[in-house]
Amino acid sequence: MATTPEADETRAVANHTLAYLRALDKKVDLIIDAGQRHQERLARIERDLGEMRRDFGRDLVEVKSDIALLENKVLTAQTEILVVLRRLAHDTELPTSEN
Repeated sequence: MATTPEADETRAVANHTLAYLRALDKKVDLIIDAGQRHQERLARIERDLGEMRRDFGRDLVEVKSDIALLENKVLTAQTEILVVLRRLAHDTELPTSEN
């Protein structure tokens, strides 16, 4: 079977075109793989940020409750001090009868 130069040229162009398309396909595959890896990393970062927000919120609630407890202790101590001061003031105001 004899081939004409035109057929040979067509076949050569087709081979080069297929080789070029295969090279492009490999590049697209590499880009897709890189995109998927980045997507996985972003998903992990988003998950970690969500956990940090949740933990920070929990810690913030604990700090607020600790502040409330300390305020209660301070108020209790202040009340006790005021009671003692009132007793002292009341005791010094009473006239002593030494007659």
